[in-house]
Amino acid sequence: MDSTRKDFKFDWVEYSTVAMMLLFSVMIGIYYTFFKKQDTYTEYMLGGKKMGVFPVSMSLVASFISGITLMGVPVEIYVYGTQYMISNIANIIVFSVTGIFYLPVYYKLQLNSVFEYLELRFSRTVRIMGSLMYSTTLILYLPVVMYVPALAFNQVTDVPVHVITPIICISCLFYTAFGGLKAVLWTDALQNTFMFLAVIFILVLGCNRVGGIQEILRITREGSRLEFFNLDPSPFTRNTFWNVILGNMFIFLTNIAANPGSVQRFLSVPSLKKARLVLLVSCIGFYAINNLAMCLGLVLYARYHGCDPVAAGMIKSHTQMMPLYVMEVGKDYPGLAGLFMSGVLSAALSTMSSWLNTVGGTLYKDIKEVFFPNVEHSESKQSTIIKIIILVLGALVVALVAVVESLGTVLQVANSLLGIMYGSFLALFTVGIFIPRVNNKGAICGTIASLVLTGWIVFNAQYAVLQGKLRFPGKITSIDECPRSVIDHYYSNVSLLFNYTGYGSPVIADMSTPVIYKLSYWYYIVLGSLTGIVVGFIVSLLTSSPDITSLNPDLFSPYVFRLTHEKHSDQCNQEFQLSNRDKTEHIHEAL
Repeated sequence: MDSTRKDFKFDWVEYSTVAMMLLFSVMIGIYYTFFKKQDTYTEYMLGGKKMGVFPVSMSLVASFISGITLMGVPVEIYVYGTQYMISNIANIIVFSVTGIFYLPVYYKLQLNSVFEYLELRFSRTVRIMGSLMYSTTLILYLPVVMYVPALAFNQVTDVPVHVITPIICISCLFYTAFGGLKAVLWTDALQNTFMFLAVIFILVLGCNRVGGIQEILRITREGSRLEFFNLDPSPFTRNTFWNVILGNMFIFLTNIAANPGSVQRFLSVPSLKKARLVLLVSCIGFYAINNLAMCLGLVLYARYHGCDPVAAGMIKSHTQMMPLYVMEVGKDYPGLAGLFMSGVLSAALSTMSSWLNTVGGTLYKDIKEVFFPNVEHSESKQSTIIKIIILVLGALVVALVAVVESLGTVLQVANSLLGIMYGSFLALFTVGIFIPRVNNKGAICGTIASLVLTGWIVFNAQYAVLQGKLRFPGKITSIDECPRSVIDHYYSNVSLLFNYTGYGSPVIADMSTPVIYKLSYWYYIVLGSLTGIVVGFIVSLLTSSPDITSLNPDLFSPYVFRLTHEKHSDQCNQEFQLSNRDKTEHIHEAL
């Protein structure tokens, strides 16, 4: 191995930093396993409903932020520009909507599994359908969550991916399966600290190395990266003001209001007021880390605008840019690269632990209460069964990472599948909470229609991408300023350079590719959600809508139900008054 490569590899200080983070996480699991036993379902899954605002908020942020965020968002800014930053507007809207309309419903019902809501509102069939969809999403998405940081770790250590993933997964499974929600929340808080420190240190050092904020803005402006208000209404443009806003609104709303993990955390605090405070604090935390990651993208471009590392042959793809840059910046600061990689691994561990903890309890409750309602388990036996479910799911995730590793193109497919599932999720909970007239048949038909339509578009679009018939070229890149030593040392390929200098980010499709496959990936979840809502409502009207007055008002957003119930009551009162008037007139005529 040549000296240039060695400069971008871990030494014992970096390894020690990563090992320290994993050790602290495992120690928290040991504490809650052996010294703070949690033998009841409420203690294990909801922390006894006495958790504090800070750990719950940090855990919620951690469940939103994965290694994909820390590795992918900076690259998105580097390749396609700053239009993604407009997602900040969507975040504020979504957190407000959740706190006002969704959160009161979940908190009033105090359910052990969010899918119990679907049974109360619709039927057991809908409950099982929702539970299976969530479990499928977990199985498809978590291998990607673990693979991306493992690939980055492999880049800086040469440790094979299939060796890295079992090590980090075992530590995650230990504190998740045995420590319960309390261990998950406190490890998430610890890992979030690693993540914040890592990103802030790298960002500050990066700004100083390229000449400060003003210089970064100058370079990104000249490189056509700065854009925020591309008002192109076309849904077939990759990034615009409209599709970034709408797409992020639907994604974040699903993550917060229709995600069992998020609802589980809201219910772990003792009051609705504190649950809303959790929402506010987590909004600030998510806003901070997401914007730090986006700013890292600006720093990346300022550093590599004249020497694109992919075209120069230093790395194989732009997804490897962050580890390359971190190792380059961290050469003079022992432990800094290890801190950043600890942050990346922490983000992945937090996401994995949050999802596994939630789905373990969810599957147990849903399977037992639907298929074995007469079987009684002691509190300790419930806890044991949930732990076994989590361990089995974790082992499955580790096994599927090997599949992801051997089929690299499945990464984009898996992320698109997540969008499909999310659209159906959001539609299912939204029609339940906001539209009292939607019935069981409408909920089932809407969900199926959403899955089929978006699945058909996504699979065909991804197939077109694999065939090279659908491409998403980035903004202009260059190797004109690469040092001669880099050009001589690495194999350069100018065909990998981008040359687009216009506004927006174009989608280039072969003439034989149907135009619907050019649909911006931001609209997948929007299309899926709207399809599920519209089809569900129409099918309900064509069959038999439920009697609003017979429904439990706790199942609906208080504002929506109050409005529809009052209208229904006014109509009944009018009919009653008309009936009485007719009777009075009939009596007068008789007299």
